[in-house]
Amino acid sequence: MDAEFFRAWIGEIAAVVEAQRDHLTQLDSAIGDADHGINLARGFSAVQTALAAADTPTPGSVLLLTGSTMISKVGGASGPLYGTWFRRAAKALGDKPEVELPDLAEALTAALEGVKKLGAATEGEKTMVDVLAPAVAAFSKAVSEGAAAPAALAPDCPGAGAQGFR
Repeated sequence: MDAEFFRAWIGEIAAVVEAQRDHLTQLDSAIGDADHGINLARGFSAVQTALAAADTPTPGSVLLLTGSTMISKVGGASGPLYGTWFRRAAKALGDKPEVELPDLAEALTAALEGVKKLGAATEGEKTMVDVLAPAVAAFSKAVSEGAAAPAALAPDCPGAGAQGFR
């Protein structure tokens, strides 16, 4: 998986966030200030603009720019949490021009640990960790069992949620 793969992955995330913007905002209105979908859509739009304008030759550089942009463009706790997710994954991948599934599994595990630490959250506290932890565990398990990229990244991967990791 090269930088282009990761740019496409971020593009797919941005598209899903945009498509679900109103729903995310509605969910946030029940317990928050009804701006989560709007903020995430603004952040991922800014990420798309930043990626189009920047030289990101490695997967790590794509994720680092994504995280930095999320931190600077998304308000509230979401910007730092999502930003940390992407920046920690970037740091774990380093400057490798291409990464393999085990590298990505390590990066996602590092990203999850970063979010847990920043948010002082553990599973069962009704935070984003409750979604991320089982998804990362399912992906890591699939990789350790020798799954190929299509199967490991598939939306029907247990714990990965409706969109999987792609």
